[in-house]
Amino acid sequence: MKPLRFILFGCFIPYSAALSEYPWTFDNDLLGGPDFWGLLNKHWRMCTMGQMQSPVNIDPSKLFYDAGLSPIVVDNNVVEAELHNTGQLPVLTINDSLILSRNINISGGPGNPYRYRIHKVVVHFGRVIDGEKGSEHTVDFVRFPAEVQLIAYNTDLYANFTEAMTQPRGLLAIAVIVDIGDVTNIELRKLTVASQSITYKDSKTMLKKFNVHGLLPKTTNYVTYEGSLTFPGCYETVTWVIMNNPVYITREDLQIWNDLQQTEFKQPNPVFMFPNYRPLKTLNGRLLRTNIRVKYKRMTTQSCASNVYLDMGYQANPTRSHHRRHALNDNDSHSALPMDKLDSRGDFLKNMESFDYI
Repeated sequence: MKPLRFILFGCFIPYSAALSEYPWTFDNDLLGGPDFWGLLNKHWRMCTMGQMQSPVNIDPSKLFYDAGLSPIVVDNNVVEAELHNTGQLPVLTINDSLILSRNINISGGPGNPYRYRIHKVVVHFGRVIDGEKGSEHTVDFVRFPAEVQLIAYNTDLYANFTEAMTQPRGLLAIAVIVDIGDVTNIELRKLTVASQSITYKDSKTMLKKFNVHGLLPKTTNYVTYEGSLTFPGCYETVTWVIMNNPVYITREDLQIWNDLQQTEFKQPNPVFMFPNYRPLKTLNGRLLRTNIRVKYKRMTTQSCASNVYLDMGYQANPTRSHHRRHALNDNDSHSALPMDKLDSRGDFLKNMESFDYI
């Protein structure tokens, strides 16, 4: 039997200031946690009041096929970049002041007709030793080991990232799910090695030759929706693109990211950065559009073709056997449903066609 393809159906605050100037954290047990971001600063009120917030759960049963979504094109250029431990996140900033041919532009996809330029790469991860997953976006409420986000700004409408991040159609962010594998993605490995030089808050290191394009999985399939930044001030100016396939990292390399600290120097009781993902937000009626076209079988001659895909796996490599994901904590309001409670839905798959991987 062929393997089933998984379907993912008035004032500017500088980015650096948003990440470090105010005492905020991803820990909801503290006053500066995500539930309190909107109360810490008047420019962050969207964190509390916004109706188009990110991240969200990708529900395969709610995907809308959009034939107008073209493939996304990302420039394959090698650039210079700076990796910075902000205390809350590891952030890679692309030196986009160079000549145009050395910038990394994005065209096509949901960003049409505009062109965007990648300015930041952000890494989210959980606590490896406890088996905690760290991706911000989930698939059917399944969280994955890590997520890399490529954040770009609209160069057709705005002069720079700072201006664009608060304005309509200002940003486009590509989310790449990171799964555990035998070999780490080459460019992700470069970031991992560099992260060892920024253990403490406000530490920085330069990467002279970095290829952001190399962080992308080999697929043209994606899901897109309109959302926000996932850190203060949560501006609702982001067109999100979640790639359908993951890239891979070894467990040992993922553990290296867990060495990053929120403390500024070596201490007997350090405060580590993990986990650094924002809790899920509700869709509030937003569309989850996809360019993945699915063929369906009718269950009976009287029934209509279904648009529901219920498999829980996230696979990109057909040589890997299908495996079930570890569910999130049952006490978490956004936790995954235990797999044994979902098995009854598996019979529905018998009425659908199987798909090969692209």
